[in-house]
Parts: sequence; C-alpha cells; structure tokens
Amino acid sequence: MWTWMMKFLLAAVLALSALFTNHQALAAGHGPFGLGIVLAGPTGLSASYEYAGDKSIAGALAWGNGSFYLSADHLWVQPDLVKVDGIGIDVYFGLGGRLENRDREDNKSEQTLGMRLPVGLSYHFQKVPLQLFGELAPALILVDSSEFVVDVAVGGRYFF
Repeated sequence: MWTWMMKFLLAAVLALSALFTNHQALAAGHGPFGLGIVLAGPTGLSASYEYAGDKSIAGALAWGNGSFYLSADHLWVQPDLVKVDGIGIDVYFGLGGRLENRDREDNKSEQTLGMRLPVGLSYHFQKVPLQLFGELAPALILVDSSEFVVDVAVGGRYFF
C-alpha cells in the first residue's frame, strides 16, 4: 500500500513543480522546487515548493529505528527577519500534519496521526541554489494515541 502511495505523491509533487513556476523564486536565483535530506529524528528526504514569495509547502519522508515518518506543512515565511553579521536568515512558521508507523516492543506496529506547528530558520545561499534549515515542530497526536511530541529537523535542499 505504501509503495503506490509514495509513487503517487512523488509524481504529484514533480508534476506540480513542472506546471507552475514561481517568478519570485526564479528572480531570487533559484527555482521553486527544493529536494534534499533531513537529519535528526528519523533521517530521510525533504521537499519544498515555494509558490509565493512568503508561502511554501514542505514535507518529509523519513525512516529509521523501526519507524516510517511522513509530514506535510503549509509554511508562512518572513524573509530576512533575523540578521547575523549582515546575512539575512528567514523565519518560518506553519501548520501541518504527520503520520508515523512505528514498531513497538511487542513486535506489533502502531500508526499515529497528528497535527504539527513547525517553527524554523532557513538560509538560502546567494550563489548556489541551496537552502539550509532547522526546525522544531510541536505536534499533538490525535489518532491511535493521545500524546504531545516535538519533531526536530535539520537539513538542506537543492532548488531547481
């Protein structure tokens, strides 16, 4: 079941990025679609689509330590809100969801579904279409259990 869903999701994201171009992102020196890696927590793939100067959709597909993790967020970006030695760093916040399938100690798996509120910092390099980011995302698990967790992510994406 997961295989065809992942293929469909990847095909949909690639088709949307091919159909829509973001003139603001192109003017900034990079395309609107970013693909990269995410570290911390489960490690895996990260993608972002900047569809407006201050809005984007981001997601992660990660695995490790007996778990499979998928998240998708709508983000609002405040460009260059933080300055460090004259270098502008973007601050973003958003609303999204997370799905996790994890193995329990009794050899059964558990699926959880929840809401996320990501907050993070990102930096787009000027000369190469590369973004580095770090985020904290408090999440409330609503399905299959009730708990509060904080997702942590650090990663990078190449934009095209």
